[in-house]
Amino acid sequence: MSRIETREAVVFFVYQHDFRIESLEEQLSIYMEVNPQIEDDKEYFLNTARGVVLNRESLDEDISKYLKKWTISRIPKLDKAILETAMYEISNSDDIPTSVAINEAVRLSKKYGTDDSSSYINGVLSSYEKSL
Repeated sequence: MSRIETREAVVFFVYQHDFRIESLEEQLSIYMEVNPQIEDDKEYFLNTARGVVLNRESLDEDISKYLKKWTISRIPKLDKAILETAMYEISNSDDIPTSVAINEAVRLSKKYGTDDSSSYINGVLSSYEKSL
């Protein structure tokens, strides 16, 4: 499994996390059992998925700072998962260049988001990058 595919798996995990009742660790175990190909990049998947879920409150506060005329509650849940994952990578992954995190978030938003998703996701992440 490539890093691009693993990142996509993280986004889907983060997205579905809110809809399940199991603990984080149980959800991770189930997700990896259903998606055994993650084993190829297990460390990245587990670190990033845990990091995003455990830091969602602060990630959402950061996202909210860069939303123009929007609130976090108005963002589609999948777009929010994409933003949270990218923000986490930018803030916590020294081995992932910021430009890669932003480009991958935009790519995912074009693939799975609404017609407007990629433009505001790019705007939020670019503004966040400039603030660092």
